[in-house]
Amino acid sequence: MGGWIALGAVIMLGARRGRYDKEGRLHAFPPSSIPFLALGAWILTVGWFGFNVMSAQTLQAVSGLVALNSLMALVGGTLAALVAGRNDPGFVHNGPLAGLVAVCAGSDVMHPLGALVTGAVAGGLFVWAFTLTQNRWKIDDVLGVWPLHGLCGAWGGIAAGIFGMKALGGMGGVSLASQLAGTALGVIIATAGGFAVYGSLKWLLGIRLDAEGEFDGADLTIHRITATPEMNEE
Repeated sequence: MGGWIALGAVIMLGARRGRYDKEGRLHAFPPSSIPFLALGAWILTVGWFGFNVMSAQTLQAVSGLVALNSLMALVGGTLAALVAGRNDPGFVHNGPLAGLVAVCAGSDVMHPLGALVTGAVAGGLFVWAFTLTQNRWKIDDVLGVWPLHGLCGAWGGIAAGIFGMKALGGMGGVSLASQLAGTALGVIIATAGGFAVYGSLKWLLGIRLDAEGEFDGADLTIHRITATPEMNEE
């Protein structure tokens, strides 16, 4: 649900200054540090096994399956993002996260091959949706929170109802109709809530820095320190 709440926040906030020109053309804002991007993504990836496996501790004898399915979805997401994103490092390091987001809902009921497919679809979905929102829809979702956690999460909820079925090697006890209904309900509530909360904040308090503050950057404006102090020493 967090990804759908974030959609409202991103739209209410608007694009960064200079991201699009008057004709709507995209201006590239490259990541400030690819190594830090990779480090953050892989800290999340490794830590994911801790919370996803431990969340299954109340269930009987499924924690090993959860760990295996998490790994398979990670692999699927990475490979799909690598291919679909044409080796772009931002996509490659978000691919495993897309797979892990998607597998959470069904990691205790899917067959490992189902988890692999779920992750692969999520990896490709993230690349497609991130490119679409930035280039076509002009939604400046800097970290790709909506494609990653919103769309991939929704796909994961639906995938649990597909690959959790015994006919596809799953544990059973799932219903595609129920997963569709539950996912749709979560999307509606989260999206409406996101627009309501951030729309109210924008109207009452404001949610952007002024032009000078944005030019200097939030780190310097709010925290009185630059994001890259080592560059200022040169």
